[in-house]
Amino acid sequence: MTYNSSTARATQLAVALLLVAAPISACKDALTENPRDRISTEAFFQTAADAKAAIAATYRPLSTGSLWGTNLQWALNAATDESRVGPEEENPNIVALTQLAWTTTNPYIAGSNSSGGAWAGLYQMITRANLVLDKVPAITMDETQKNQILAEAKFLRALGYFYLVRLYGDVPLVLTPEQQEAQSARTPQAEVFAQIVKDATEAEAVLPATWTATDKGRATKGAAEALLAEQYIWRKDWPNAALNAKKIIDSGIYGLQPNYINAFLPGSQNRNEEIFAAQSSSATGAPAIDIAAWEYPRAMNPNSNGGWGTWQPLQSFINSYPAGDYRREVSFFTSGIDPAGKVVTFLPHVYKFRPTQRPGQQDVNWPIYRYADVLLMYAEALNEQGQTAAAIDYVNMIRARARNGTGAENRASPANLTPALTQAQARAAIFDERKWELAFEGKRWFDLVHQGFPAFQAAESSDPTVIPTNIQPTRMVWPIPQAQIDLNPALTQNPGY
Repeated sequence: MTYNSSTARATQLAVALLLVAAPISACKDALTENPRDRISTEAFFQTAADAKAAIAATYRPLSTGSLWGTNLQWALNAATDESRVGPEEENPNIVALTQLAWTTTNPYIAGSNSSGGAWAGLYQMITRANLVLDKVPAITMDETQKNQILAEAKFLRALGYFYLVRLYGDVPLVLTPEQQEAQSARTPQAEVFAQIVKDATEAEAVLPATWTATDKGRATKGAAEALLAEQYIWRKDWPNAALNAKKIIDSGIYGLQPNYINAFLPGSQNRNEEIFAAQSSSATGAPAIDIAAWEYPRAMNPNSNGGWGTWQPLQSFINSYPAGDYRREVSFFTSGIDPAGKVVTFLPHVYKFRPTQRPGQQDVNWPIYRYADVLLMYAEALNEQGQTAAAIDYVNMIRARARNGTGAENRASPANLTPALTQAQARAAIFDERKWELAFEGKRWFDLVHQGFPAFQAAESSDPTVIPTNIQPTRMVWPIPQAQIDLNPALTQNPGY
């Protein structure tokens, strides 16, 4: 989403409307703050420029600290068999992420009364989407542009609820500013999913297939289709999952970068492999997602060109790649240059995202939907419908790109999968391919939960940093933040917390 001159008021709106910026519960007091020094929603939603600023502000939580800027990125990466929290980490709440030892008050999982946590960030985005859907229809402006903005709001609301329902289970379904003033109970997941499908389907019908260069990063028809495909996969509705994934494949808009690492390097933003991403680019003025801070090692100095090493790859995960897999070669590093120009060595760290500079504004995005992800979703949906040979063809597209290395190589590994695999063998191969192809993109946690407790248990048991007694089915769902229950007695806690 572009945040530059045409939508400069997005930042202004995000700061000015505290009732939009801090909706971490359904509590009336938390949602009705109206500071005297800030403009009200009634005064703001007057012009087309206001509508553009409002939808830009709705995108912002994706890139801020509650979500992919920090908390969601940390939690989803550290809590799987991909990675662990670095041994230098002293914050017990961060260490708890890798141990599956989080509590109802862990700020990275649950947030607090004032800030933090995925719950807070996701409801912040939903609240802003609700305001756009409530206020923008009354604005006199170009109808096509208005409808596109409303479609973007529906997509972002659907995306927010899709993360919430997978992380927390039943969650309050709040669709209007008025509903947010009530103390809402948790809504059954089936109703939440019905709203996700409704919003994403209506968004798909209106969103453009592509945007002009100045608006790259905004939700497209393909983004809505990817969301629909993924939520159908989560619910094991294989025909509809395949239908929506195939729409993206058949559109001809998207493709694989010849070189795997080019999907993540500076300049890769919004290329044809990126269907939708949390934006972090000085070119657009989006909030900085300091990805390198969380993946780069402390030995390179956190305050200059290094990072904090918040999540680090497990050696067992690195070893799981097929021998000679190019993706393994380019996704990790064990040495770098410190501020004094000295070469330093360290334990393996993720090197998949490589911004031009850090700290400060980064120039790499956090991928939410890539074309490779869609190909693998389609393969899974085909395989579960008994079309195993056809499914393998799509997995082999991913493996062929890996064999191409820098784009012109002809490696032997990873070799094509044989179409003679059984359905069960193909299922395992598809999840392995997702593990390697989508490593450290926040997908692995959901894949493990989606497969069920036996897969979750096996994967988490391979992580020596996990406390064994915490590997329970109850840990596949995050706790409802205690701060939210304190504010809203209508909320109930998930089992095991």
